[in-house]
Amino acid sequence: MRILHVDTQKSFRGGEQQLLWLAVGLKKRGIETAVACIEDELYFRCKDSGIRVIKLSRNRLKNVYEIAQVSREFDILHAHASHAHTVCAFSKLLNKKPLIYTRRVDYKPKKDPITRFKYAMTDKIVCVARYVCEVLKHTVGIGNYEVIHSVTNTALEESVDSEKVKRIREQFHPLKIVGTAVALTEQKNIPNLIEAAEIILKKRSDVIFLTLGEGVLENRLKKMVEGKGVGERFLFLGFKKDIENYIKAFDLFVLPSDYEGLSGAVLNAMLLKTPVVSTDAGGLSEVVFNGETGSLVRRNNPEELAKAIETVLDDEDLRKRVVDNAYKLVKKNFSIDKMVESYVKLYNQLMEVKR
Repeated sequence: MRILHVDTQKSFRGGEQQLLWLAVGLKKRGIETAVACIEDELYFRCKDSGIRVIKLSRNRLKNVYEIAQVSREFDILHAHASHAHTVCAFSKLLNKKPLIYTRRVDYKPKKDPITRFKYAMTDKIVCVARYVCEVLKHTVGIGNYEVIHSVTNTALEESVDSEKVKRIREQFHPLKIVGTAVALTEQKNIPNLIEAAEIILKKRSDVIFLTLGEGVLENRLKKMVEGKGVGERFLFLGFKKDIENYIKAFDLFVLPSDYEGLSGAVLNAMLLKTPVVSTDAGGLSEVVFNGETGSLVRRNNPEELAKAIETVLDDEDLRKRVVDNAYKLVKKNFSIDKMVESYVKLYNQLMEVKR
């Protein structure tokens, strides 16, 4: 069985991390695996992990012909992002290969002819959360889907540097650290967190907010923070390669998103035993059970978000309960091995149909 994964994204975000974990897991099981992508972060990380990489051009039309040509030596195409899905669907006109698409976002797809075409050409849709499937079912009308949740690397907790965590905490001592780690894009709704922070910081001086990540909105968000007069207590630290040390140092992890599939950042926080406050975007309610594995609030509601943050910071019993429950949940249900096995089963099903 030979699998060609396709991802044409220019950045390395949660979806690319999931793809890399899957590719490495498949290789360990002796399944021939390659990743077709542009020469960017995913390309180099795959090479470093010993995964065969096929370099794509940055021209969308060329990508179709490139995939059509290279896919002849593979049994299954697996697209991991919307544009990659389009490329693979058109290449299927030439290569006739079975096509899987993993959809990681919860917003409604377009209703244009190209969208209808590419979903019609797809043999199996994989959704990273049940909520994503429901969105597709009520928009595109897709019924041929399967849920395979996004996961986290359970080895992440072993890579935590306790001395680095200690230094981060000492840097901001005696303040309580409320942090997030996301791309600075519209869907993550950092203004929601900024407004919640403003509410909290008007009442108390024992909290600091840290945002890790990069994105197109960075300058606009920094201006918003300064405009609200909370610049000294709401800091943007940029991209951090050792993200696990920062999340472990947080007293609380917050995800303020409007749109999500199933957040890997939330799963990371749970694995690292950092309590989570999250909006109910996308499939987050499938992992953040209010009062049990974290605190769940409505989207784009800064007042509710602020209240939940304060409650978790001040209630030690609640913090212990959600941390313990969340850790057990992630270890049991959201491991890389579980995801890889689910995909192997799906690939085998498609191979049987092909025969």
